[in-house]
Amino acid sequence: MNREQLADVLRAASQLVDDRPLVMGSQAILGTYEEDVLPAAATMSMEADVAFLDDQDWAKADLVTGAIGEDSNFHQLRGYYAEGIHVETATLPEGWRDRLITQPVPAGSNGPGVLASFLERHDLVVAKLAAFREKDVRFVTELAAAGLIDIQIARERLENTALHPVARQRATGLLETLRGRATKRGDQAHDVVDLDAPGPQADAARLRQGERLSRDPQVRDERPPPGPTIG
Repeated sequence: MNREQLADVLRAASQLVDDRPLVMGSQAILGTYEEDVLPAAATMSMEADVAFLDDQDWAKADLVTGAIGEDSNFHQLRGYYAEGIHVETATLPEGWRDRLITQPVPAGSNGPGVLASFLERHDLVVAKLAAFREKDVRFVTELAAAGLIDIQIARERLENTALHPVARQRATGLLETLRGRATKRGDQAHDVVDLDAPGPQADAARLRQGERLSRDPQVRDERPPPGPTIG
């Protein structure tokens, strides 16, 4: 799924529910990076997990799934769809709500422009580590290999997440493995390039990733999103 397709999903969800949609699954990474910066494993899913902060009875999530979910007319016409979920579906670090990224979604053929929220990339990584399915491990591994996450921040967020000891051990083990691989490559897995800093390294990173700086002041430790809008 790319940003244009995700924007289509979010406009449709907003037409169904008078509330700001929150992207929580792997497509949340599109709130930070353009798809052409991301490894294929990060955007291969054609499902967008959409939640709402105020949805205690799952009514909004159920409405989204029923109207634009898998096998719906929306899905059959477009080839992608939304899965309505609850915020408690994901295991997330303390303070994740304070780090949400908010992006404008422009108007399109299926509705007016809206605001949408996205999990911050390291909170998303923790959610993937907690689930630890094969696709989740691949997602985190590919982001780390591309230098798009900070292993140290992910480790700190993991420490502030309620997890079973076994789940914590396997998640920590994967992060340490990824740090080791990065060290062998000569990368600094715990210290990604600061794209705001002057100097040739940051300049090269900006050119390589095609990122246009537009920092969200509410997000700490977050690399600036590559563009002002989703879609």
